[in-house]
Amino acid sequence: MAPTYRMRGGTARQGVLRDKKPHPVGRELEHSAMLGAVSTSTETSENTAATIPGGSARTPLGPNEPGRSGWRALAAFAAAIAGALAAVLALELGGAVAIEALPGLSTPDTAVTWASGLLKYAYDLLMAVACGCLIAAAFFLPGREGDRSRLAAQSWRWLRVGALATGLWALVALARVPVDYADTFTLSFPDITLPGTWSYLTQSEQGQSVALAALLAAAATAVAARSFTVVGAACAAVLAIAAAVPPVFSGHSAANGNHQIAVDALLIHVVAAAFWAGGLFALFIARRSPAVAARRYSATATLAYPAIAASGLIVFVANVAITDLWESAYGRIALAKLAVLAVGGVLGWAHRRRTLPAVEAGDRRAFIRLAAVELALMGIAFGLASSLSVTPPPSTELPDPNAAILGFATPGPMTFSSVALDWYPAVLVCAAGLTLVGFYLAGVRRLKQRGDSWPWYRTALWIAGWAVIVLVTSTGLGKYGMVLFSVHMIQHMVLNMLAPILLVLGAPITLALRALRPDRAGGPREWILAFIHSRFSRFVSRPLIALVIYLTSLYVMYFTGIFEWAMREHFGHLFITAHFLAAGCLFFWIIIGPDPKPRPLSYPAKVLLYFVTIVFHAIFGLTLMMGTDLIAADWYTQLDLPWVSDLLADQRAGGGIAWAFGEIPSLIIIGVLIAQWSRSEEREGRRLDRMADRASASGHPEDDPHEAYNAYLAGLDQERR
Repeated sequence: MAPTYRMRGGTARQGVLRDKKPHPVGRELEHSAMLGAVSTSTETSENTAATIPGGSARTPLGPNEPGRSGWRALAAFAAAIAGALAAVLALELGGAVAIEALPGLSTPDTAVTWASGLLKYAYDLLMAVACGCLIAAAFFLPGREGDRSRLAAQSWRWLRVGALATGLWALVALARVPVDYADTFTLSFPDITLPGTWSYLTQSEQGQSVALAALLAAAATAVAARSFTVVGAACAAVLAIAAAVPPVFSGHSAANGNHQIAVDALLIHVVAAAFWAGGLFALFIARRSPAVAARRYSATATLAYPAIAASGLIVFVANVAITDLWESAYGRIALAKLAVLAVGGVLGWAHRRRTLPAVEAGDRRAFIRLAAVELALMGIAFGLASSLSVTPPPSTELPDPNAAILGFATPGPMTFSSVALDWYPAVLVCAAGLTLVGFYLAGVRRLKQRGDSWPWYRTALWIAGWAVIVLVTSTGLGKYGMVLFSVHMIQHMVLNMLAPILLVLGAPITLALRALRPDRAGGPREWILAFIHSRFSRFVSRPLIALVIYLTSLYVMYFTGIFEWAMREHFGHLFITAHFLAAGCLFFWIIIGPDPKPRPLSYPAKVLLYFVTIVFHAIFGLTLMMGTDLIAADWYTQLDLPWVSDLLADQRAGGGIAWAFGEIPSLIIIGVLIAQWSRSEEREGRRLDRMADRASASGHPEDDPHEAYNAYLAGLDQERR
């Protein structure tokens, strides 16, 4: 019989399990210890385990603990109530529930509008709590001392709170379906029917997005509820973040004339808000807040807050005119939200400057007081945001019918000035480029401050790679790529061939491993190494697997319905852009990448693998040039551009681009392979020479690899005789 322990009155009491086999939870967590105040690279066992199954007796509250967890729960509940009151006030003053009846049109039921706004608030709040707790469980604290793959006690608690929050999140998402159905079709609650709700759920984009969010949240719940490892917590966090994404593509921002910009910015806004608010909530409910957890959250919040502010402003400007900020109810709510976020940013700055040193010194009271106020402000911001989702924005007249499906006005005939000057920013791409270039330059700066060198040309290649990506997605090429197949093929070739070569040769992984400080408790450097040597990396880095993934973007994408779906749906457009870039980076990482990889490949095999891709590229281009069927015919004929007389000729021009574009990248690849092969042979020669010198100096000539090779040849010659 395996012993387990229960807590009653602060005393550990021994009992027995009815099952004869040891319980896996008790076995895993039997000797776990809660992390106390730690530095970035060390930890102590000053605070022992508390409330997990099979754990030891509960640790008494230390002198720096302001009280038991009950008042913190009360403070969090008060913050949620403050947010709900803000939502109610914004719905009332913003006019969302005071809609005048118009002759001949159905009048929305105010009860449905109230329910829709408040359910949206509960949905957003649970989303932030779930994502924050799961992210904290996976990344805020190192694993258990002695076995870093296992969760520490506090991380285990965060994971369980995250599992509960994702479960409630999924239930609220399902509850939203009939309410949103009634709100969309201006029905009252008694008019809601099961067939109508099912039709809304399966046939409308809004219903499908909420259902997908509920499904992903339920999956995150299942993973979090059964996980006891850091990897399991990370998987649950990824699922939760993915669950936050689908509704973004079906709200107000997805229906206006600038929906590409608005949706991109809203994606950044939602994910950053989940990191910022959810991470703070996780620290707030922790029994103790070790310095390493507070520092990691602070680093996340430093990036998340400016992302929230900038993306929120972009979303508003993309949705309505700037004058509507003070002239419309929608704008005034947005202005109030902006003011709340500004105050929250000031408090966050104070937290970083003043309370982090206090936490590191062991005083948690300052952090708790400031975090309680900041959580209240976050709750108010979430309440205002939920009211915006049901408050109709000021109507704007679209410039032409195509603007509703393109996300911009139909462009005129393509000229040099229209390509170079008529920019339409891809917000996600630009944000990723600026962030990653900033990280890269920060890494180079750290190396130089340490006295280490970094090749200037690698920095130039990294910057050039992202510059090329931004140019083909955010200049006029981004617009014409949506209406002309030939221009789209230019984008494809650049994203799939040219940009990945530049990025891979920038050696970002090597730079990160050199610039990041080692952390025995587990940090970004250790996460990178773990990912490189993971089963997933070993699988996708197999040459044939990488080749199949790379060629998928050529054949499956265009000779199935995926391409037209990607043109019609903004998510599909983002997907193929990410696929082109990721598949190219994976393939060229294996071929010419200087970064470490789990499966080294010989240079003859690299050359052979690359020539296979050249052949398939040529076949693909020739197929398009000789084709007689128009790809995505419904899409291009729907646009009906007056200045495009022959769509099939444009498609054949795209095939010619695909066939000829590989010349310049091929020259780069061959040149790099020859240079790397030559340096590899030189390094091998110097290594053999060093072995020969050591053999000569030690008096053991048989250890000289040259002599061993000569003896091998002599043996072969003797066998022939």
